[in-house]
Amino acid sequence: MRFAYVQSGFVVEAWSKDPFELFQPGYAALFVACPDEVQTGWTFDGTTWAEPVPPAPQVPQSVTMRQARLALLGAGMLTQVNAAITQADQAAQIEWEYAQTVERNSALVQTLAAGLGLTDADLDALFVAAATL
Repeated sequence: MRFAYVQSGFVVEAWSKDPFELFQPGYAALFVACPDEVQTGWTFDGTTWAEPVPPAPQVPQSVTMRQARLALLGAGMLTQVNAAITQADQAAQIEWEYAQTVERNSALVQTLAAGLGLTDADLDALFVAAATL
């Protein structure tokens, strides 16, 4: 059995030993019996224990062209994007061919995303994936 010290709904400490064996009685009485898997950072509302929710990954505002192309390849969209680029104006073609980075909010990215039917969430997911490559 584990014991947790909960403050403002968050587990501040969790111990496998009885807190009365470790601490003064006044402090030990603040601990609550909890399931074995409970760790520091969990929440407790008086009834239910819950693991902390990991923060959503930050969406990078730019990735390298290599990362972008590998992410598109992995998502099965690189061929579609290359086809769209061949139909685009010369400025877009030059940007796609020679830019070192791809900016999340650039006009080119927004145009390509719209042409592929990608939502903002889809585009964010591609940029998050690209940043890991």
